[in-house]
Amino acid sequence: PDGSANPIRIMRLKDKLGNKANASSEVEFAGATAWLVGEQGRGIPQILAMGSMTRLDCALGTSGLMRQALSIAIDHTAQRSAFGKPLLTQPLMRNVLADLALESEAACALALRLARTFDRSDDDHERALARLLTPVSKFWICKRGSHFAQEAMECLGGNGYVEEGGHGVMARIYREMPLNSIWEGSGNIMALDLLRALRQADAATTL
Repeated sequence: PDGSANPIRIMRLKDKLGNKANASSEVEFAGATAWLVGEQGRGIPQILAMGSMTRLDCALGTSGLMRQALSIAIDHTAQRSAFGKPLLTQPLMRNVLADLALESEAACALALRLARTFDRSDDDHERALARLLTPVSKFWICKRGSHFAQEAMECLGGNGYVEEGGHGVMARIYREMPLNSIWEGSGNIMALDLLRALRQADAATTL
């Protein structure tokens, strides 16, 4: 408040598996000045309200990474040939890509449906649906992300496991995927959150 530096100390930057472009640190706030955000004594409800938005972000982000991984796999198999024909035309590869495309579309549809509930939060039904759909979407989409990336990577063969060059994007996607499943509430947290929501009186009518 007096213009002097606030005593906030960064203890260390974390060396993470992925998400390296987004720095994560351990911060010490000893003696720091802070300002109250929200109503005093209701910090947890404040955090939970923010958590709903970031869980939506996790679902949307994973859905986007799925789409990117699928696009890379399709582009590669359209150019790479085996037995005189593009991989894209081979029956087994077409089955794999079709499954990936279906799952990507499903994840996108679910994430966007959840986003609509946030856009229409003034509607009682949409607000109640958001309470149920947020943990479901966060759990399913993000939990499937890592397996999806692995399948897409396999479409590239050994090139998918290479860091350098244009194929390195797939390796980065593979490292990014587990994060959205972990932060803002892992699988067990989402399951417990959904259970709490289902115990509310209007849960059955919402569904």
